[in-house]
Amino acid sequence: MEDKRTLFFPASLFAIFFVLIAFTGFFQIRIIEENIEGILQAEGEILSKSIQQETDRNIEYLNLLGKSPAIITPIYLNVLSYDEAIVDDLYDELSKRSLPELDRTSYRHLLVADEKGRQVERKGSISVPPSYFEALLKRGERTVLKMPSDEDQTLLIGVKTKDHLLFVSLDGEELRNLRKKAIVEAVLEAEEKRLNVSGISVFDPKGALYLGLKPKAGKAYKIVKPLSARYFPNYTLEIRMSSSLVRDTQRRTTISFVVLLSMLLLGGAAGIYIIFRLERKAAERLKEMERDMELKERLVSLGKLASGMAHEIRNPLNAMSMSIQRLKREFVPAAERQDEYYKFIDIVRAELSRVNQLVEEFLLSTKSHAPMEDEKLHTIVEEIAIILGERANSKGIRIVNRVDGALVVKCQKERLKQAFLNLVLNAIEAIAKDGTVTISSEISGPFIRIAIKDTGPGIKKEALSKVFEYHYTTKDKGMGLGLPISFTIIKDHGGDIHVASDEGKGATFVITLPMKR
Repeated sequence: MEDKRTLFFPASLFAIFFVLIAFTGFFQIRIIEENIEGILQAEGEILSKSIQQETDRNIEYLNLLGKSPAIITPIYLNVLSYDEAIVDDLYDELSKRSLPELDRTSYRHLLVADEKGRQVERKGSISVPPSYFEALLKRGERTVLKMPSDEDQTLLIGVKTKDHLLFVSLDGEELRNLRKKAIVEAVLEAEEKRLNVSGISVFDPKGALYLGLKPKAGKAYKIVKPLSARYFPNYTLEIRMSSSLVRDTQRRTTISFVVLLSMLLLGGAAGIYIIFRLERKAAERLKEMERDMELKERLVSLGKLASGMAHEIRNPLNAMSMSIQRLKREFVPAAERQDEYYKFIDIVRAELSRVNQLVEEFLLSTKSHAPMEDEKLHTIVEEIAIILGERANSKGIRIVNRVDGALVVKCQKERLKQAFLNLVLNAIEAIAKDGTVTISSEISGPFIRIAIKDTGPGIKKEALSKVFEYHYTTKDKGMGLGLPISFTIIKDHGGDIHVASDEGKGATFVITLPMKR
């Protein structure tokens, strides 16, 4: 539950921050899209005005040209080229269309003759000179043409098809209308080359396509305006602006924003995870420090109490020892019981001596105010290996000293040796038979780390937090004093001690001591 509360605040803050950025980003994308659409609309408006102006101006020049051929015309106005284009269109139409289709055309003057020159159909007033028939029928020509001139403004074209002779005559009005159409087409072709223009079409008053391509289905920005109220009344100009710019910009912006959001999401998730892990580690470290402080306070209190009790125990022990000596000298029984008497007296003295030795060792371990001296760690460990060597050999256990011979610490030698001896002795007692106790060292910054590792059965997980408590033991005959005493000694030397164990794979006690500077 505490982990969830720790995670809730940064996660909620990041979620709000992420939603705000996402909302702002998509809002900005929409604004960009609308701005580009507005630019395209404005460009279309400018283009429609340009087409209208160019169309009106060129048609005015066309009208003036009929009155004064010497007038200078704009670049679009080339009457000869327009007439040639009109002739090409007429030739293509007459060559490809059938007679019923020709009847439905808007040509006012049309003549159809058979392969012998006999008239088959006539429309309007068209006059074809005999020489044109002769050119098509006898001289094998496929086309005859009469271009307009100052004297005769009509245009006459004759085409020989497979079965017929077709003649079309364009009067002055028809020719002017086609020229006007050609002018508009030239203007549209020039304007369609502009950027972002996908197509331009002109529709007649009935809504039929007059010029340009039929608009395709799909998204495009359309601008619909009148073509020219003066020369093309009720004709409609439709300009289609390409939406590709909007789509590309929107796609690139969206992709960039989504990538940014993804990176932000991943970075935020990683950040929250790191914060959570750091918070958790800090909480665990704080709890560990609190446990260490609590344990140290308890050990110190119990140590002081035990030290006081040890002092009190020594006094009666001394009294008892002196009394035993007096008994041995002054209260000797009869001769027949002297051997048994001396035997019991020696046993009591030996036990009193053993108890006194235990008290002396305990008091030695609590002498925290003894002077500090420079000592080599390797030498201390080697002495411990010698002391416990016989006991280890009896169980087939090897004590391996891998401590660097150059490492020196400032310590109370006998107390520090007592701390290491308790740990090594515990390791030997933990191994049933045939194993190894390895003591190694390494430098970690300003500290020396000494590891005492055994190949025993290890320590159960639930016992790891209790091993340094007074009177806690898993041994049948243990008193639970060795590890607490070692803990107190290491702490008095400004160090620390930790234990790690995998059940079934042995245990490792790691002592950290400050290095001599």
